[in-house]
Amino acid sequence: MLPDIPSPLLRSFVAVIDCGSLAAAARRIARSESAVSLQISRLEGILQRPLFDRDGRGLKLNHDGSLLLVHARAILARIDAARAEFGADTEAPVVRLGVVQDFVHAVLRPTLEDIRRGAPDATFAVVIGSTAELLQAISEDRIDLALCAGEPFAGRVVKRLPMAWFGVPALAAADVVPLLSIAPPCPFLRAAQASLDAAGRPWRVALTTPSLDGLRAAVEAGLGIACRTEPGLGLTPLAETGLPPLPDIAYSIVERGASKGAPGLAAQRMAAHLEALDAHPG
Repeated sequence: MLPDIPSPLLRSFVAVIDCGSLAAAARRIARSESAVSLQISRLEGILQRPLFDRDGRGLKLNHDGSLLLVHARAILARIDAARAEFGADTEAPVVRLGVVQDFVHAVLRPTLEDIRRGAPDATFAVVIGSTAELLQAISEDRIDLALCAGEPFAGRVVKRLPMAWFGVPALAAADVVPLLSIAPPCPFLRAAQASLDAAGRPWRVALTTPSLDGLRAAVEAGLGIACRTEPGLGLTPLAETGLPPLPDIAYSIVERGASKGAPGLAAQRMAAHLEALDAHPG
């Protein structure tokens, strides 16, 4: 059996991934570049396998490194949450929340600003991801509330927004519609496929990506047609496309329990900013 993995090694490992280099990671965690390199070597020694494909001075995460990264992020999130909650020298409220990628700027940012004004000493833990990832984070006690797409169990529907088609008009008229999507499971991809199937329009999935920024770039580059909401994607939808109509999508607040204090304020403000969204901005 492998020995325990010290959390500082995981923190250095994640810093290297997030920062893109040993030098940048060293600055983030206030260590020397050689110390970070030694920590990565020690981590690989404990696991008895390399975590990177090394090309000169470059580091590229390999398959084993990708597997470890998922565990490392979850472990460090739990450690940070515990440190914040049980810190001996602070009684600052802890606010742990999540949001789907669509509303990082429109909902998450003003919510954080509101909480900072109401509880300036608050400590935050934020998860940004798909609805499935957010619900998992709640089940694992990593966050206390989340803004999710759809109507998950125990969620409170706050707003419904119309789905729309985005992309180049010529592609909407293609014999086989090239669809662009966030990596499944994605309610927008399911809605697009169901709508096209009902209209007898052939389709293919031309691109999937875990990133909303990646999806937006693919739409703007003319790689295909995407189904999203206008305020979520931040682009102008197609008009008179000849594509079939799409349904609305619900957005819900999911909480682990009755939130009070700063977490309760977070739920209230998140719902308020979501309700204030214009379905057709601009």
